[in-house]
Amino acid sequence: VCESVGQTCSDPNLLAPNDWVCTCAPPLNGTGVAKAAKCTLDECAASCVGATCANDTCSSVNQVCNDPNIAATSTNDWTCTCPPPSSKSAVAAAVASCDFDECTLRKSTCENAGQMCEDPDPSVVGDWRCVCALPSNGSATAQVAWCELDECAKACPTCANTTCSDKNQVCEDPNKAATSTSDWTCTCPPPFTGSATAAAAVCKIDECSSQCTGSACARTTCSDANQTCYDPDFTKVGDWTCSCPPPSTQPPQTGAPVANCEVDECKLHGDVCKNQGQTCEDPNLLQPNDWMCKCVAPMTGTATVKAADCTLDECQVQGCATCANTTCSGANQDCNDPDTSARSTADWTCTCRPPFQGVAIANAATCLLDECSVNCTGMTCAGATCSDQNQTCNDPDTSKLNDWTCSCPPPSKQPPAQQQAVAGCEVDECERMKQVCESVGQTCSDPNLLAPNDWVCTCAPPLNGTGVAKAAKCTLDECAASCVGATCANDTCSSVNQVCNDPNIAATSTNDWTCTCPPPSSQSAVAAAVASCDFDECTLRKKTCENAGQTCVDPDQSV
Repeated sequence: VCESVGQTCSDPNLLAPNDWVCTCAPPLNGTGVAKAAKCTLDECAASCVGATCANDTCSSVNQVCNDPNIAATSTNDWTCTCPPPSSKSAVAAAVASCDFDECTLRKSTCENAGQMCEDPDPSVVGDWRCVCALPSNGSATAQVAWCELDECAKACPTCANTTCSDKNQVCEDPNKAATSTSDWTCTCPPPFTGSATAAAAVCKIDECSSQCTGSACARTTCSDANQTCYDPDFTKVGDWTCSCPPPSTQPPQTGAPVANCEVDECKLHGDVCKNQGQTCEDPNLLQPNDWMCKCVAPMTGTATVKAADCTLDECQVQGCATCANTTCSGANQDCNDPDTSARSTADWTCTCRPPFQGVAIANAATCLLDECSVNCTGMTCAGATCSDQNQTCNDPDTSKLNDWTCSCPPPSKQPPAQQQAVAGCEVDECERMKQVCESVGQTCSDPNLLAPNDWVCTCAPPLNGTGVAKAAKCTLDECAASCVGATCANDTCSSVNQVCNDPNIAATSTNDWTCTCPPPSSQSAVAAAVASCDFDECTLRKKTCENAGQTCVDPDQSV
């Protein structure tokens, strides 16, 4: 059944009945189950290569293949068709030429924006573009272009550039969009200032403010001469002038400083100084506001553009016998003026120079010196000369020198010595005070005959104690008294190896001493030795023996 129509037979499942298939022989397509297939032929889909192959013929020239009748019996009816927008086609062959000017379809897109349409290659689809009209620049493929117009560009003969350049000005177009016109500006070059929109600028320059140096520079030419620069018309060059500072009335000079601006300001302001009894000076006739008032000697002080605040130090005035400085220095004293204002006079003082003391107003001072108070050392020093010998210094008249004396301390009755220590101030105070000591059974002594109030009362043995400038408070330690014999406390106790103790050492407390046995015995006796210090040590130690099952024995209770 299959082979009779040139087809092949296949059975996909040998276990299933009636599933045999007839398949068309290539390049035909189609299958039939349990029957012959109905075959078709799409010549554009047939797998083949070469000039007679439909699909290869069309695609090799970028054309589209189409088979209008795919019946197996319909052959060589396929066509090649150009891609849109071209609609050309050819049967059983490629179209000879598909060229197409896309602007025939797209030019309205460009023209509506005031632009021109161009198709650079009619054989290429989608490469058409809109191009800006002169003098604008710009283009865009397959869409309206963004046009740019630099109105300052030289290529724009109807635009701004020559307007600015003819005036040596700088042209600038702030917005170069083609829709933004007549917004260009002309700007003046430095040091000129000025700008204008869509027109040449009116350029101005203040020659007095221009930053420049040199002989042609208005600003520095005037300022170097301490004069004022003025430019009357900023639209002109070279019309600047230099003017003298007030109070000068010299006329301005164009293009150069005024030759002479000298003014003596004291002619204008001299009365300010004169009314205060001061003189006027103008140190620089070319410098304004530098006149000054100056105080007349012996006063001192100056002030600029006003009366001076004068001072008068009366101690600095020279050349007169009654002047402050002469009065003080002639007396070897120091001069001081506490208030140097010109209105304060006769308040100067003379002050004595150390070690002298004294001050006086508007006169020489009376200088005083207590020679005993002067802080000094050496043979000629009054205070030290006396005090070194424990004597008193006295200066009877502080207005005189070398009248000081040294006096012995009481009870010495030696007369004072002039300008030296008294040769001998010795006094045995016991001659006067011994009754104080002897009245209580004590002795009197004076350890330093030159020192006052150092006499001493001393208790008579076996009593102990001393008292300076008074009776002593005597004590008696009977155990410490130096004695030998049966009635001597210390000897009584120590002779039998006992300890002596006196519980009350007041001089009135006697025979209260005790002898005490050495430990471990604690027996004692008053004013006598203990008869016996025997002590049975077993009363303390027997436990030691008994713990060992032994008996304690003290063979000699005195030991």
